[in-house]
Amino acid sequence: MSKGLCIILSLILSFLLIAGTGCQDSGRFAVAGKAGTLGLGGEFTVGLATDINARVGYNMLDYDFDEEEIDDVEYDLGVELSSISALLDWHVFDNSFHLTGGFISMDNEIDLDASPTENVEIGDTTYTPSDIGTITGSAEIDGMSPYIGIGWGNPIQSNRRWGFTLDLGVAFTDSPDVSLSSTGIVSPADLEKERQEIEDELDSFKIYPVITLGLFYRF
Repeated sequence: MSKGLCIILSLILSFLLIAGTGCQDSGRFAVAGKAGTLGLGGEFTVGLATDINARVGYNMLDYDFDEEEIDDVEYDLGVELSSISALLDWHVFDNSFHLTGGFISMDNEIDLDASPTENVEIGDTTYTPSDIGTITGSAEIDGMSPYIGIGWGNPIQSNRRWGFTLDLGVAFTDSPDVSLSSTGIVSPADLEKERQEIEDELDSFKIYPVITLGLFYRF
């Protein structure tokens, strides 16, 4: 777990402990710990009206994957997720179900690293492992993304101080920007074609699925 994430979770835990022992229950505010496809993080909710809540949150995650195949090449992947969200919930039936809209500012990066041990086709040419050396690169998704979704759980109108929330939605991102290089003798034209093919395979991330489970505390 990264140092930044430890600090965030520690601050949330400290706030919950202080609020639980000393705060009067106003019922208009809530904090939550979150986990999902955006990573791990925290969120603050305020009730604007009887059926509308506003939320701001921050999520992050660092994780490594071994030998994932992309365009017939086995890459080791290092995934770094970071995002800030600003959302509005409309509880249309005045219960836990809600419609959500807003924006998510993403700064996500996937580091690519491959050292083939057998012949591999790069672009239009088949190269030996010694010709390729090591292929390194990155795929980045960043910028402000519109978000729409649905969910269950209303921290503000809950009759309990503690509870769970679930959110399902999508963020509409730009296409990932991919960069690629090789320590061997792979031609620039073949590397560029490989880069474009990786971008095409990652193009589905223009619709980024968001699934998040939260544990809230109302105060």
